[in-house]
Amino acid sequence: MTRSRWRQGLPALLTGLLLLAACGGGQPALPVAAHGAHGAPTSAASGPRAGSAALGEAMPSMTALIDWMKQKTGACTDAKTVSKAELPGYLGEVRALRYEPFIAEWATCAVPEHAKIGLVLLKPDKIKSMQEFWLRGLREGAITENPDFGFGNGFAVTSAEFGSEKLGLRHLWCKPMTGVQADTFPADAEGCVFAALPGHH
Repeated sequence: MTRSRWRQGLPALLTGLLLLAACGGGQPALPVAAHGAHGAPTSAASGPRAGSAALGEAMPSMTALIDWMKQKTGACTDAKTVSKAELPGYLGEVRALRYEPFIAEWATCAVPEHAKIGLVLLKPDKIKSMQEFWLRGLREGAITENPDFGFGNGFAVTSAEFGSEKLGLRHLWCKPMTGVQADTFPADAEGCVFAALPGHH
């Protein structure tokens, strides 16, 4: 083949190679990992559980949290938002000082066994900070017990027992609980875990 004919055939050869590469010969594409409802990853897609995001669906607003509570309990129809200035009167001075810096909004309502329970939206950028605050307090002796709220993804209720037993929320343990059988996974701050006791949701 002469050089001029080879040059004339070069574009066709290159086009054929490009078509071959596009149509086959490579590895098949892997399917995109499936996700569950509300954007929550399925267990197969999410891998190891860790952090607040592993607690399930986040609540975008206090209205959504109140609606969720109504659905879970069939109660909470008297819900009302409350100013943070009223936290000490409800939680007590010491508890209010510990939690207030990390709370965006809160409300109260009546549910079975509780004339008034607190619903708490946490500041999204302060969730890890709250856990680190608790760890420091435990190390320094200023705090002696774990948080007593029940935690979901970015929210909480002011009774850990009611939250875990009735709502499927989790305890936050930054102080090791020796001798207690529980399903745990790491929280956002290293040294804390989210825990569910046997028989709870």
